[in-house]
Amino acid sequence: MNSFSGKISLSKVFNTEENKESDYSKKYSDCVAKSDYLQFFDATRTDVPKEEEIFIEEIDLCLENYQRSLNSTIKNLNAIDAHEFLHSEYLRCKIKISTGSLSEIQKYYHRGIMQICYDKDRFLNLGSNGNVTKL
Repeated sequence: MNSFSGKISLSKVFNTEENKESDYSKKYSDCVAKSDYLQFFDATRTDVPKEEEIFIEEIDLCLENYQRSLNSTIKNLNAIDAHEFLHSEYLRCKIKISTGSLSEIQKYYHRGIMQICYDKDRFLNLGSNGNVTKL
């Protein structure tokens, strides 16, 4: 006697490939969306003036230091707190750029932080599998 006849098979219930895309969009609906990220960058992209290009290498080094510091911070947070921190940093930089009071080199720096936060947020989304644990 098969007590599970007519029921949904376990293979269908646990088929992660079918459910992966829909689960992702539900689970991470509050995260930084790629469309927001790309739309913002397309809408605000400007070239750094020639006289400020000499600062690009220095700003890139500052961004590398920021990324190392951010990685260290994220390691000490659970997944939820890490996401919240990344989202707040992304939003902070987005608001700063939107004020219109920054120089082009300052905008470059804040866009770099936004990119780091976007990339790290995406990495956490793909690697956390919803676990609230230390990353």
